[in-house]
Amino acid sequence: MSQPLPSTARLLGLAAVVSFATACATVPPAASAQGNVGTNIPVLVMSEDEDPNTVKRSSDIFKRVIAELQGSMQRHGFRMIDEESVAADLGWEISDRRPKRELIESIKLMGKSGKASHQVRAWVLFRIHAQAKQLSFATKVQTRIDGELYDAASNQFLDTFEMPREEYPAPKDCLESSICISEVVGDRAREIAGGLGEVLARKLERYSPPRASGAGSGTAVTGGSGGGTHTGAGHGMMTPYTVTLRYFDDREALTIIGVMADEFPGYETHDLINKSATVRRYEYLTTAKAMKLEEWLFILLRDMGFDETREILVHVQGTDITVDKLIPTPHRPASPDEKKRFN
Repeated sequence: MSQPLPSTARLLGLAAVVSFATACATVPPAASAQGNVGTNIPVLVMSEDEDPNTVKRSSDIFKRVIAELQGSMQRHGFRMIDEESVAADLGWEISDRRPKRELIESIKLMGKSGKASHQVRAWVLFRIHAQAKQLSFATKVQTRIDGELYDAASNQFLDTFEMPREEYPAPKDCLESSICISEVVGDRAREIAGGLGEVLARKLERYSPPRASGAGSGTAVTGGSGGGTHTGAGHGMMTPYTVTLRYFDDREALTIIGVMADEFPGYETHDLINKSATVRRYEYLTTAKAMKLEEWLFILLRDMGFDETREILVHVQGTDITVDKLIPTPHRPASPDEKKRFN
């Protein structure tokens, strides 16, 4: 016996379930020592030292700077991923003077390891510029740190940063000793890195779920072009998912993507990438996490009358979500509100 597509009342019920699940999932964690809410954004800080005029990553200067950078950001609640720890897990060898493309490839390979502790969402690329000039009576040292912020999931450039050039004195014979230069430059660069960590944390905080207006749970408000339910403004980092629907008929596929647009929290926009006789592929832009999309998809598919244990397979890998209809199902007539749902 055929089953109708979800009616307006049933879809409102789905929205209530999803909204409740989202409110429970977005209760903010305890504040850090500085009063900031943990962001739950895994961040990787890396040095780009390909330019021979920059400080190489194996130097003591680099180690002191990156420790200060990571410490500042961690105090703001960011989950800091340590590159060398991941390299140890995977048996990699980290060398000096790596080009930017190699750094990007390493981040992408980390995400494919299948381990949660290797997953990076935002990554910081920085460079340490240091030079010393011998004067007749002293040594003049200059340092500068700059770099960029990127979103690993969307390959999107987020922001840039540059700290002012610092100039300070060193003993006259400092250039003759590598230890002297390392200590002088390291101390000053570490001070700069401490301030830079604060700047980077504030730049990334705008992509984090906000502090709830109440004492406990988040407050649901309507937002987004699809009218989805959001928890506060600035819901989090926008993620472009590739949603593939396989072997659904046109009406079923349009219903699925329509409800995802109208009722899934965090929705921003979507577009059809391509369509064949058996496959539809969409770009779906949202702030929701993959685990929540999977959960909401199962709610939606059950509401449409599918048996998820026999008829449906949902596969999630990174930002790729594939929904397969495994066996033919009875024809489902159009629901009364289908015309107003699709514009």
